[in-house]
Amino acid sequence: MTTTQPAMAVPVMERPRRQIAAQTRARYALLSGAAVLLALLTLVQALNAYRTSYELFRGIAEINSTTVDAAENALQYVAQASQSAADYTLLTSDTPLYEQAQNNIFRAFSAYRDELFTLRDNLQSADEQTAYTTAETYTFSRFWRHVSNLVANRSDDALARREFLDADNHVRNWITPALQELESLNFEGMVDAGENAGSVIAGQLILFAVPAFGLAALLTYISFMIRGKVRRYLTPGIDAAVVLAWVLLFLVGLNLLDAPNKIHTMIDDAYLSVSASARTLVDANLANRAESSLLLDPDNTEAWEARYNDAMERVMLRLCGQIDCTAEQFTGSGDVMRTAAITDAEAISSADSQRIDGIRPLVTNVTFSGEATALEMARRALEDFREAHVNLRGQINSGDLEKAILFNTSADDPGSSQETFNRFVSAMENLRQINRDVFDQTWTAQRDALNRNQLLLGLVGYALIAGLIVVGVAHRYREL
Repeated sequence: MTTTQPAMAVPVMERPRRQIAAQTRARYALLSGAAVLLALLTLVQALNAYRTSYELFRGIAEINSTTVDAAENALQYVAQASQSAADYTLLTSDTPLYEQAQNNIFRAFSAYRDELFTLRDNLQSADEQTAYTTAETYTFSRFWRHVSNLVANRSDDALARREFLDADNHVRNWITPALQELESLNFEGMVDAGENAGSVIAGQLILFAVPAFGLAALLTYISFMIRGKVRRYLTPGIDAAVVLAWVLLFLVGLNLLDAPNKIHTMIDDAYLSVSASARTLVDANLANRAESSLLLDPDNTEAWEARYNDAMERVMLRLCGQIDCTAEQFTGSGDVMRTAAITDAEAISSADSQRIDGIRPLVTNVTFSGEATALEMARRALEDFREAHVNLRGQINSGDLEKAILFNTSADDPGSSQETFNRFVSAMENLRQINRDVFDQTWTAQRDALNRNQLLLGLVGYALIAGLIVVGVAHRYREL
């Protein structure tokens, strides 16, 4: 009788175990390899998302704002040159301000010309080219020719006055509208860029989130799978990669989700007020020069008074949405706008809104510290300027032109036309600077954060995940 040898059963049982172990190792290696590739893909998408976001911010902060700033500055400088020409025409050589007014003409025009060069170098569309060509042509062939004739023939009062009126006519009817068109086109471009940036960043977020979430989920599965096979609570390399993958997904996602909010702060909260302040100063300058023209063109005082009133109404509409709304205080206690002032401004009629290019009145867009106080200071100065205008008209009507000219040109006499106007300009420039600082600071913070996070979260973070996966695989592979 033959007896079966039990020792032969051991190799038969060992073969399936080896096959299972080999299959597990192959599966582990395959999944880990897929995770490494997914980590590298996510790294590329993270870098691309940060780079795209950075370029969008840079375009708004450095390209769009450069052209808007240049147009706004050009508007102010050409207005200063024209106002200085008015003062130079009104004054006589024996007055202290006479030579200063002449110097101011050339100083302001030089600054204006520099802004024109900036605009010329940043033209982006046919409409911008047309507007720029109009401004440039009337600047050099008309405005400056008349100003040069004014300076050369200042001894002839009648001729000097005609030259100034011709020069200022070109500023009012051709140069200012062309520069305003340029400013408007570029500001609209900035707004469009901001709106497009939101959708572009959202697209980049999706392109990042899909592989990033897939990576985090795959690593989580691998971690639980390997933990069950080797019967350990911790698998350090893979577990660290899992935690890092979820953390990076969360942090990068938050960064990209917050980017459109920062763009909103830069454009809607800050730069909208920067642009609105500049446009308010344009109309204020028109009113100020119309007031000077009352003295230079006494035969057409009613026409100049109408121009003054039209420009002044636009100033008030831009500030608070209603004509004569500056009679009421803007602020309550401290740096806080009165609710009634905001409500009245929001109730601006459609016709009046069209008169100010559809831009929101400034009191409805107070967001940052110091804005309300600056607006209140501007309101008080404007009311003083309007009162000074009434006094000037009284001096003109009484025939005391010498006193009226001194009242119109002196910046040191408290309550004079020029002194009150300068206070208004200073308050508006302060408001403009508050918002410009927020715009610049937001861009600087985003620029630094995007570059830093691109390096740390994008490059280093996902490269580290890939490295941890490799280390985790090598560490546990033999135990399977």
